[in-house]
Amino acid sequence: MTYIFDLVVIGGGHAGVEATLVGKRFGLNVALITLDKDKSGRMSCNPAIGGIGKTHLAKEIDALGGYMAEATDLAGIQFKTLNKKKGPAVQATRAQTDKEIYEKTIQKKLIKEGITVIEDEIKDFLFEKGQVLSAVGAKEEYKAKAYVLTTGTFLNGSILIGDNKQEGGRIDEDKSAGLEKFFTNLNITTGRLKTGTPPRLSSKTINYDKLEIQPGDEKETYMSYLGQKNQHPKQVSCHITKTNPTTHKIIKNNIKRSAMYSGLISGVGPRYCPSIEDKITRFSGKESHQIFVEPEGLNTDWVYPNGISTSLPKDTQEEYIRSIAGFEQAKIHQYGYAVEYDYIDPRNLDKTLLLKNTKNLFLAGQINGTTGYEEAGAQGIVAGINAALLIKHEDPWIPQRQTSYLGVLVDDLTRFGVSEPYRMFTSRAEHRLILRQDNADQRMFETATKYNIISEERKEIFLEKESQKKKIKKTLDTTKIKIGDKTKTATDLCKRNDYSEKDVGKIVKLSGQKFLETYYDIRYSGYVVKQQRELEKMKNLEEFELGLIFDYKEVVGLSGELQEKLNKTQPKNLHEASLLEGITPAALNVLTIHLKKIDAIRAN
Repeated sequence: MTYIFDLVVIGGGHAGVEATLVGKRFGLNVALITLDKDKSGRMSCNPAIGGIGKTHLAKEIDALGGYMAEATDLAGIQFKTLNKKKGPAVQATRAQTDKEIYEKTIQKKLIKEGITVIEDEIKDFLFEKGQVLSAVGAKEEYKAKAYVLTTGTFLNGSILIGDNKQEGGRIDEDKSAGLEKFFTNLNITTGRLKTGTPPRLSSKTINYDKLEIQPGDEKETYMSYLGQKNQHPKQVSCHITKTNPTTHKIIKNNIKRSAMYSGLISGVGPRYCPSIEDKITRFSGKESHQIFVEPEGLNTDWVYPNGISTSLPKDTQEEYIRSIAGFEQAKIHQYGYAVEYDYIDPRNLDKTLLLKNTKNLFLAGQINGTTGYEEAGAQGIVAGINAALLIKHEDPWIPQRQTSYLGVLVDDLTRFGVSEPYRMFTSRAEHRLILRQDNADQRMFETATKYNIISEERKEIFLEKESQKKKIKKTLDTTKIKIGDKTKTATDLCKRNDYSEKDVGKIVKLSGQKFLETYYDIRYSGYVVKQQRELEKMKNLEEFELGLIFDYKEVVGLSGELQEKLNKTQPKNLHEASLLEGITPAALNVLTIHLKKIDAIRAN
């Protein structure tokens, strides 16, 4: 039987969920095809949302009407603000969630929105003249106007523990096979990456008296801009323990038995989230490494010891776990393992996440070489929006790195590709001072309303917030203070380094989140003006098309390195060229002169 839809999304992970739901918000007939519908929205690694850079993505998804942040509020069992002592641009909310509540919340949402969820495995695509005509499943065939593929770690996935290797994308789950042939036939560049998890422990067998308690925020914190509408379940504490020299000795003695060190794995793992084997090898002088002991839910004794991912054999895992303070009698529910999987080089995509040389196939999530739920969900909503716009014959939407972390993510992936699983950090965003977690709703509102993908309730909440901020701004503008022989407004004080937000708040008798947002809007307003000037320059650079330069070795004054880089990347215009690593203002000037020479020759 053949089923017909507007949009077919393949894969029920975080990317697939956001792509599916945004397609529905566009009014499309959407199907989600997944191996197991009861595992849609599953948190296969640590059940937590947010972190430095990651929270910004989650809140931008939320501001576009996505569901990740709402589900987090409904399932979050501990909320914590990271980087409290630093500026607001690098602060981030992190939520430990109840794993079961989170996935059930996602599944209920899919049902509520009327999504057709089908259990099947897509083996191939019928493809003709750049167009995917249908997705061929093990059971049925699915025709659609556009497709979003989100296979996660399941594309030719392998599970590895010690010298044991089995096929699968997650423990006890089958891999997705067959599609690698489709990509090979398209001459698409693929690679191999790996990720890993720690052993899961039973909380009943942990001695918490030996652990350091880590409570959440004292005041209620929310991930979604809807705030208290989605009430949290019971809140709990996390804990901390550490590895020690005995732990390290056990691992060193058995390191050749690890799948990651025996040659069994060829894929590259995440540098910023290394396995415990990597940690003791790379940081051999360190006597201990911190472990965050995080509960997986309220009604389970499963615990996630964050910081000791491994692919060591089971007997070694048991030995090193029991050498750690508080874990002496710990029972292992599930052994740690590594996952190795195929990914598509994201330089095969354009900035809408459309696969190049295809007209209607979008890719999102870990298949593009990223890691993390937030990065996956972010790609899912970008791909879903653009798939919907394609179906509706409207111009595509490309998020800009100057105004969103979504833009940073898409731009980084499609321009630079990945050499390791890509994770978002605030340091990746040049304009992070104005890309704060608290103003994502403001930054995404125009896009959200243009495409009508947020509810009236969300619009009202945002407009009410903006109204209150205007009143606060008026108070700051009209409150005058005598400093020496000069009169200053409270707004002036917001821009001064010798007055903190608390100082200004006391003067105008204001406090709270909306006051803080207004304060930092004013404080960074000079940066916004500077950025607008930069954006205007970039628009001017876009006018200089580079299509007439066929070989950059002909451009006199460019270094050999830049000639090679430009020949390889073939930027469309000076703006794209300006974003390449190593390009200087002098190099852009050389290109401008060369373009003028070409124009002069053509004119004659």
